[in-house]
Amino acid sequence: MDKHIRYALSTLLAAASLGTAGTAHAYVTITGDVSPQNPSDPWDLGSGTLRVGGASNPWEPTFTSGEVIVASGGQLFSAGALVGNDRNGTVQVIGYGSKWTNSGSIQICVSGDECHGLLVVQSGAEVLTEDLVVGDRSSQNHGVLRVEGYDATVTSLGDTYVGLRAQGSVELKQGASFFSNNVYIGGASGCSSCNGHVTAAGSATKWVSTGEFVVGMYSLGTLDIDRAEVSTINARIGYRDALMRPAASVRGWGGTWTNQGLFRVGTVQGNGELTIGAYGTLVTEDTEIHSELGGAFIKVNDVYASWLNSGDVTVFASGNRSPSIVVGKDAFVSIDGLLRTAPKAVGLYPYLGPSVRLEDGDLIAGAMEIEEGDLDFAGGRLETGSFVGDLANTQSGELSVGEAHPATAIVGNYSQGPGATLRIVVGGSSPSPLLEVDGDLLVDGALEVVPADSSVSFQVGDTIALLGWGGDLAGTFAAVNITVPLAPGLAWDTSALYTTGEITVVPAT
Repeated sequence: MDKHIRYALSTLLAAASLGTAGTAHAYVTITGDVSPQNPSDPWDLGSGTLRVGGASNPWEPTFTSGEVIVASGGQLFSAGALVGNDRNGTVQVIGYGSKWTNSGSIQICVSGDECHGLLVVQSGAEVLTEDLVVGDRSSQNHGVLRVEGYDATVTSLGDTYVGLRAQGSVELKQGASFFSNNVYIGGASGCSSCNGHVTAAGSATKWVSTGEFVVGMYSLGTLDIDRAEVSTINARIGYRDALMRPAASVRGWGGTWTNQGLFRVGTVQGNGELTIGAYGTLVTEDTEIHSELGGAFIKVNDVYASWLNSGDVTVFASGNRSPSIVVGKDAFVSIDGLLRTAPKAVGLYPYLGPSVRLEDGDLIAGAMEIEEGDLDFAGGRLETGSFVGDLANTQSGELSVGEAHPATAIVGNYSQGPGATLRIVVGGSSPSPLLEVDGDLLVDGALEVVPADSSVSFQVGDTIALLGWGGDLAGTFAAVNITVPLAPGLAWDTSALYTTGEITVVPAT
């Protein structure tokens, strides 16, 4: 089609559909108060700034809202953009091949008493910018970035602010992608009501961030991951002395937050929360939780919720009103390194309660160093290679030995109540105790001895050292159940269980 005919046809179609006298182009359409007013093919503003909404003099009658649409493979180039500059402004980039390349900063909702800015990237379109600010200059205003549909992509090479000095929202959904460097969600200093909210939802939706990543700078910041994948480096939930508690959540089938480096939860004043819901997964290397009065925590407490930490986890807590780590409802938590609690009973905040609560599900740690009274073992299954401190399994929990780790050593005392269970997995004869208690051993409840697999074979005289203790032994197990199979004519002798901690294979009588 002739170039001039195509321009004329596009102008007629745009005018018919919009019902305005706005300037139109085959691939880029502008309506209302937009500056400049000269779309071309492609539309290259050079070193100029794109202003959408409130582009003209605010005292002129033409001071109105504005909209820019880039579609059908259109190209837009700019060196800065103000979307919603004192008035409402919208930019839409729609469809495969459509792209907006910005060499400066895109600011969505810049200033004004009734400013609303919106950037929509849909269905394979792409936006590339140096910096991105979603919500700026006035706490009464609202900036929104919406990226939706497969292959819709936004890339921010520099800094991304969500809710810098206004309300800011980012919505990633239905297979969209967001690539960022430094990210700050939640208001700037001096603007406690400037909040930032990010939602990443839907399978195939992903967000990859390679720089600083902070949820809740000086005010409320939230991150909600629902079936999407988010990847960060050295992420923090909470930074300075935010008045409100920054929060994040991960849930849904395939919903995953993966962080490299240190993952920290808790502001300077000890506020910040992360909830892993049903089917959600958190993957971390090293983790720190800084809490005051129970204000910072990680909860993994729903079906098929999981937290996989390859390094160490440290809880710094002062004046706990609620635990900083909660495991419940069949959730799974695996900490390959050390789980350590460091209560800070100082000043006006004395020690008030435990930092770690296992209610249900599984908590597996390579090693644990727990201050006295800092673990509430209410239920679920606990397994660790070593435990420094007194381990009280006095409610309805199960201490599992010999499954994830060959044996368990307790540097302290171990006490087991009538509703609790000690489960020991055996893979053959063992001359060394599978559960070695450095201090006193108080037993009650159930002892279960199970095989590691069906191929385990024992002969007459084979001995397994189940228990060892360095202090005093008190009590007996209410029930001893040994389900390790033996050949016909053989039996287990448990007569030495409370003297040497051993059981032996003997001829059946």
